[in-house]
Amino acid sequence: MRKSFIIVLVLIVNQLSGQEVEFSQYYANPLFLNPAFAGSEEHARLALNYKTILPTSFGDYSTYSASVDKYYDELSGGVGFQIINDRQAQGAINDLGLNLMYSYHARLRKRWAIATGFRIGYNIKSVNTGDLIYPDMIDPVNGVNNSGMESGLHQQSLYFDFSVGMLTWYDNYYFGLAVDHLTKPQISLGSDDPGPIARKYTFNAGMEIPFYNSLERVHMTMSPNLIFQMQGASSKLNLGLYLNKNYLTTGVWVKTNTQFNLTGCVLMLGYVTDYATFAYSYDVPFYLGGISGVISGGHEVTFLYKFMYKRKRKKIKAIKCPKI
Repeated sequence: MRKSFIIVLVLIVNQLSGQEVEFSQYYANPLFLNPAFAGSEEHARLALNYKTILPTSFGDYSTYSASVDKYYDELSGGVGFQIINDRQAQGAINDLGLNLMYSYHARLRKRWAIATGFRIGYNIKSVNTGDLIYPDMIDPVNGVNNSGMESGLHQQSLYFDFSVGMLTWYDNYYFGLAVDHLTKPQISLGSDDPGPIARKYTFNAGMEIPFYNSLERVHMTMSPNLIFQMQGASSKLNLGLYLNKNYLTTGVWVKTNTQFNLTGCVLMLGYVTDYATFAYSYDVPFYLGGISGVISGGHEVTFLYKFMYKRKRKKIKAIKCPKI
């Protein structure tokens, strides 16, 4: 039983080696979406993100992210740092990433700006099945029995990773392009044959539409968005819509593939102030079908804080993209 489970786990790891961690609140974790977002706000920014998928037969799936970024006048751009830890199957599969980013900002016209950035990352991906409890280790009378337990699988893969990105925005319109895994780093877990991580291409675009009241003041905004991603033979197109009124932000994303087959949706709710953002989203997978898809989704929460300090007025205005 234990040998069979380890073999299955190894196969899963080999399949996951080319896949990516994904956050549903794309703009609440901007440094993960595109390194060019570093320093895109007026003040320094701290973002904490957590995502979990309800337990399955292989254990829990949780992802943690913490990032900070700030614009520096003397560098004409922003610097950011991010830590991401992805745990799967009760920690049997773990991926820790440390990322440093820089983004250069420039104004092309009065209302037209551009930012280009890069990310340098160091990753530690590991597999350790030694702490797992297998069905044949459970005694109906005495509980868990560790006698005769096999050592299991314990391997690590360490590698550097590089990404580049570009953002541009004009008035209320914006779009960006990011390329991850430029060097196609090689990893090997549970196999003597290293496999490369395929390059991932991400394109995002959107706009902000203001609505005015009788006093000609903006009282609500609507923001349609799209995100297209392609990695290896896999590609997907996500379409989203945000509504913002006062401090409340709501959003919905529809997930499709390039054949426009629905694969899931994301429901979002956020409370946004000048200083902080609190957001929650629920990711519903359609491919499970029925009630299984409704109750087996992913929960994601975000806390974002801006350090509001006095400083000289920045030449480049903050991009008008969604807050979650």
